[in-house]
Amino acid sequence: MSSTLSGVSSYGSATEATAAASMPTDNLDRNSFLTLLTVQLANQDPLEPQENAAFVAQLAQFSSLEQLSNANTSLESLYVAIASMNNASMTQLLGKEVTAAGDTFHYTGSGDESLNYDADQSISNATLTVTDENGVVVYSEALGSLPEGEGSVSWDGSTIKGGTAEEGDYTFTITGSDADGDSVQVTTLVKGVVDGMDYTSGQPTPSIEGVEISLAEIRWVGEPAAEGT
Repeated sequence: MSSTLSGVSSYGSATEATAAASMPTDNLDRNSFLTLLTVQLANQDPLEPQENAAFVAQLAQFSSLEQLSNANTSLESLYVAIASMNNASMTQLLGKEVTAAGDTFHYTGSGDESLNYDADQSISNATLTVTDENGVVVYSEALGSLPEGEGSVSWDGSTIKGGTAEEGDYTFTITGSDADGDSVQVTTLVKGVVDGMDYTSGQPTPSIEGVEISLAEIRWVGEPAAEGT
């Protein structure tokens, strides 16, 4: 009798080892847990069955695993719902005029372009530089002094080679120093009406005339000024 029972016990241990080996050791989900528990109970030694306390402890572990799994599923659903609401709410920016930190703008190929900035303090000798999409400088101008705070300068589209810049996306910088010759921090700004919203990156990205701006960089949102005002 003892040899038979010993064989059963050995078989149970081998079966448990096989079941455990077939499951990933770093990701024991609820199905794997139930499989392991069932194999363990079916092949336990009849002379030394699992104690009630140990069995209850394992069931408690399974219950905790089930609760965590359900909580994770609920959190994923909540995330999807919040993301959907956020994406929908961002469409309210369409048609709104915004001011955002940024240095890229779209030039139509004709007329003057207003380039906005925010200077930490007044500038004694400022310089405007405009570059094309390839990073090539197309225009540079000494602006002289500029006041502290938000302001704007105008670019008529002229280039350092003569003629007018072609339609496309350009970037600009405004640099300068104060009366003591120390560099002044200048933040370039973009202003315009939001006419597009892109969701391909996983989060809404508004754009002005096809140029994307960061939601985190938006400083002001309002209704566009009426024509003629």
